[in-house]
Amino acid sequence: MSAIESSSTALGASESQVEIAAHARTLGIEPALLEQARARLEFLYAEVAKSWPGFIARAGQYQMMHAALLTFLSAKAPDDASRQGNNLAQLEAGTGTGKTVAYCLAAIVASGLLHKTVVVSTATVALQEQLFHKDLPLLASIIPGLRFDILKGRGRYLCESRLQGALSDDAQDSLLEGEFQESFFDNSNPIGISRDSAEAMRWFKNVAKNLHSGKWDGDIDNLEQAPDPQDWRQVQASAHACNAGKCEYFKSCAFFRARRQASTATLQVANHALILATLQTESTLIDPGNTLFVFDEAHHLPAIAADQFSYRARLGTSVKLLTSLRTVALRHSRDLPSSTRPDPVSFAQSISECTDKLTILEDYWSQASLVSPDKPVHRFPQGQIPPALVAECEQLASIIGSISAEVATVASALMQTDESKSPKERDERVRAGVELGVYLSRLDTLIRLFESWATHDKVPWAKWTEYVADSSGSQGGTGSTGTNVFAGTSKPDFWLCSSPLTAAQILARGLWKSVSAAVCTSATLTACGSFDFLDRLSGLNRFPQRRALVVSSPFDYASQGELRIAAMTHSPKSAGFSEELCQKLPGLLREHEHGQLVLFTSRRQMAACYAALPRDLIAEVQMQGECSRTQLLKEHVRRIERGERSIIFGLQSFGEGIDLPGLLCEHVLIDKLPFTPPNSPVEEALAEWLSTQGRDPFAEISVPRAAMKLAQWAGRGVRTVTDHAVITVCDTRLATTRYGQEILAGLPPFPVVRPAL
Repeated sequence: MSAIESSSTALGASESQVEIAAHARTLGIEPALLEQARARLEFLYAEVAKSWPGFIARAGQYQMMHAALLTFLSAKAPDDASRQGNNLAQLEAGTGTGKTVAYCLAAIVASGLLHKTVVVSTATVALQEQLFHKDLPLLASIIPGLRFDILKGRGRYLCESRLQGALSDDAQDSLLEGEFQESFFDNSNPIGISRDSAEAMRWFKNVAKNLHSGKWDGDIDNLEQAPDPQDWRQVQASAHACNAGKCEYFKSCAFFRARRQASTATLQVANHALILATLQTESTLIDPGNTLFVFDEAHHLPAIAADQFSYRARLGTSVKLLTSLRTVALRHSRDLPSSTRPDPVSFAQSISECTDKLTILEDYWSQASLVSPDKPVHRFPQGQIPPALVAECEQLASIIGSISAEVATVASALMQTDESKSPKERDERVRAGVELGVYLSRLDTLIRLFESWATHDKVPWAKWTEYVADSSGSQGGTGSTGTNVFAGTSKPDFWLCSSPLTAAQILARGLWKSVSAAVCTSATLTACGSFDFLDRLSGLNRFPQRRALVVSSPFDYASQGELRIAAMTHSPKSAGFSEELCQKLPGLLREHEHGQLVLFTSRRQMAACYAALPRDLIAEVQMQGECSRTQLLKEHVRRIERGERSIIFGLQSFGEGIDLPGLLCEHVLIDKLPFTPPNSPVEEALAEWLSTQGRDPFAEISVPRAAMKLAQWAGRGVRTVTDHAVITVCDTRLATTRYGQEILAGLPPFPVVRPAL
């Protein structure tokens, strides 16, 4: 199968299954079903064309819609082991194609005929909200009976039982604050600033009041102001801390209320992280074998999956976590039947054995001096930790697994209704069980972390440790009195971390082999004119009959803009590049009178260019970080509407998801090709492994990744069929190097103005 396939055969014509492009193959689809589906799709498309405000028929949209329909009609049953990939598709559709209408209509038709649920998954909150609040309501007004809803992770909702525990300020509640929380999360508070327990209590009381009065529904996204992360973690819903139908708050639970409502919807809007997290567990939220998936912004899927299956924990504070767990578990199990109560001696011995081994690891890092304030990160080459530590990690995973099993038994028993207890005692037992459930989630992370550290596969995992300068009060927590739980300890701590090099194998086994059907789409799925990069990172290359298609854009790039390669004397690799860019930038900006977006590959370069601007231009520039993204964009629009020039200086996050049509963006300037050097442990490990295989990490990873990113950035210029924009790239490597030519081939086909060399 070629990387990019076009369809010259009419969809209704007589087909030779060998000759036509893979994305248009109908092999395996019942002819009667196909005819019925196409007729229904044409009818709905005509209805949308009549009723959708400003609708313009687009050839690319129509082609994508039918390719998506064939993919969904090729859906596999859960027990179907024959999975060559005709139920999987990569459909690239540039801005303006109308891909949301295309994939939604195809999915709605297939869902009705196959009796399957549709899940549309996005990578960003912005697109999720656009679908839920704008596109789908409009579709529902056109298509009678269309029901849709939104799916969010459990952690986006409040747990009333945990809230009551926080309000009661029970001793066990404070054990999972502060440093214990930070054992598994990067510290969110500024160093040296302790959490204000009185302020936290005021927040708990306020949200409880709003919840009970109906002013708030328990969804974090519907709060007027984002809460302190520590406060939210103390009361957020957690699978490990959930008693489901046995909980006294089950009927009013925000999470289960949202789930019950979403379960009746034909089309559900979710996000990539939630889908992957759900498939990683035994959750019944999504039945992949009976679900039609659309992964919009699918170019983010490999990175999100790799992050989802990464593990990290702080070593020293994990010792304290286990030590406190011994006290908590034994205290709350005293009154339980002997069958559910751990033997105090053996349980304490297991905890001690575990903490002893963790201390061995802790001492090893200290004595080996692998990390320090001067060298905060140490990565193990080829993912191979010292042989002496492999056995320790294996034993730790096993011991923690045994501890976890006993704690799970205690937690389950505590959450059983005991009529012999008073209501107050029953409430206290349930809250204790809930909090033990939170401990269980931490234990699960430790198990997975040490299992990965003890394993060395053919394709290794990245394994590394990070130095934590001070594990005392500056990064610790406070107990119910507001004093520091771990005051007086100033011993350095260490993060232990592991991550797969890529998510290809995880996605192939855990997602693509289990879904009924899936369409992956984005404005940029290809890199350098090929699907190869996404294929490798996503594991889709393991399915030979996968469908792949790039649909034509509705934009006439030849007349709607041009791509200029600035005449720079210096290459970004030379020392004089930054100074030259600072000198030339004012002249490049003055050539345009309205909205401009300047994208930088580093914050340092952005700050240098801003500082070097003449005073009049500085007044016209808004720089990312000075205010919120929403405020910045609103001010940008106001300035353009007043007829002023307005310039946005932004970093990578402003190169995607920003929609500035017309005069809001007539010029996109990019400082240099957006290469990301392998400076993270995972990127370094991947480059290292590719090199050992005789492969070129620059050609396989760096170039296509930069190409995909540059295509996104260049796409900020033309957003509608009436836009006209200039794209300026201040990097002559785009014209002078072989890889630059490869990158150029994957950009929107603007006329290219090359520098005089």
